[in-house]
This record gives sequence, structure tokens and C-alpha cells, in this order.
Amino acid sequence: MLCNRRQKGGAAMTQYTTGELAKHCGVTVRTVQFYDSKGLLIPSDLTNGGRRLYSEDDLRRMHVICFLKDLGFSLKDISGLLESDDTEKVLKMLIEHQEEALRLSIDEDRKRLDRLHGLKQSMGSFNSITTDSIGVMADIVDNRKQLRFMRIKMVIVGIIMDIAWIPTLIYGIVAGVWWPFVMGVIVAVALGVWISLYYVRHTAYVCPDDHTIFQLPVRKMFFAKHTPSMRKLACPVCGFKGYCLEIYVPSGNPKNANGTLIWPAGGDAR
Repeated sequence: MLCNRRQKGGAAMTQYTTGELAKHCGVTVRTVQFYDSKGLLIPSDLTNGGRRLYSEDDLRRMHVICFLKDLGFSLKDISGLLESDDTEKVLKMLIEHQEEALRLSIDEDRKRLDRLHGLKQSMGSFNSITTDSIGVMADIVDNRKQLRFMRIKMVIVGIIMDIAWIPTLIYGIVAGVWWPFVMGVIVAVALGVWISLYYVRHTAYVCPDDHTIFQLPVRKMFFAKHTPSMRKLACPVCGFKGYCLEIYVPSGNPKNANGTLIWPAGGDAR
């Protein structure tokens, strides 16, 4: 609970314990103690038992510290700002800048919301979307993260491929010794074949029409039009022809007779 002390003039002065100050500022007690240890927030008073008490000015100072920390200021910069003569001017400028940034963010969010609402209206009824379909879409979101990780691995392998042949080519031109270049090219080609097969085995595509997840042979996959995240394909289940979303799949999944791996919306491979 709040502590009230009488000033000499008789007016009550509100004071806060560490826990109360932390609650008012939306931080933990440990955070208040940390700022105290760094000299950013010194308690105005102590009880007879040695408990820290903070005044209204301390509360305002703590709000300022939290605000500046949220903006990315370091503790050293915060300390310097609070001790400067231009603190009020700088804070006013920062607040106005933050207000403008928030207004722009709200406007952008409102525009995105309007676009989503318009898209929803144009699509009509959503009653055809089943629980299984929603489950598949949730899995797709998670698999997109794994796909990004796979692409990072592919970039790393690509860098290793360049390291395998470019320095040996330069060495061959300078020294006239070409066998390291030949070995480097062999290594680069081997890595290229391996990463291509790895990519084929670990990618599948989602049909936007019936949410079937399928995987295609190499010849159909590589020669199809594509973007960084989609490929123009024909769904082997419903026959849809258009752009399908690329996702990550683990290896070792069952395939049918023509080499096409299929998961229906229900989730079980067939």
C-alpha cells in the first residue's frame, strides 16, 4: 500500500515502495532494483527498517527511463540525458516523434485491415473451409519457418561451392597448376547435385483450391514458372493449375506409383 508522509507545511506526500513503483510502471521489482544499482533511480527516502521509498518525482523519472529504454536508448545514454540541461526539450521532441510514428502505424494497420475486409467480402462464404483445412494451414505456417532454415543451409552450401573452385581457378591462372581447380570443380559439382536433391526431397507444394500437399518429380518442378515462395503447378488431386505455395517437408514420406507424394486435407498420406 502507498505510504503517506507529512511535509513541513502539513501537506501529505505520497511515497511508493519498490513493488508499488514497479507495478505503476509495468516492470518487475528486479528491474527497479537494477536501475537503482546503476544510479539511474535513487530512492528519495528510506524507512527505519531500510526499505526504499520513492516519491512522485521518482515515479515520473522511472516512466521516462522506461520510455527511453523502449526507444532503444542505452543506460549510459539515458543517464546522460537525464542529467543534461536539455532533458525536457529532448523528451518533448522524442514524444512528438513517437506520436507521429504511432499515428502512421495506426493508419497503415487500418489500411491493411480494410484490404483484408475487402478481400474477405470478395471471397464470399467461408463455410467450405473445414477443420482439417485449418489444421493444414496451421502446419503450413510452422513449415515456412523450417523452409527458411533450409534455404539458409542452401546458401551456406553455395558459398562453400564458390570457395571450392574460385580460389583454385585463380591459383591455376597465376601458378599454371590446374589439378587443384579440377578437384575444386568436382567438389562444387558434387555439392551442387547434393543440394539440388536435398531441395527436391524437402520441398512440397500446397494447392490453394483443396489444400492438398503434394510433391513432384524433378523434371516437372524445375521447369515450372516460380517466384521465391510459389511455383506454377498442376495439383495431382483436384487438377487445379496455378501458383502453389512452397513448404518444407521431412524426408522419407511415402509416394504413389508415379512418384508423387500426396497428403489430402485430412492429413494422412495416401
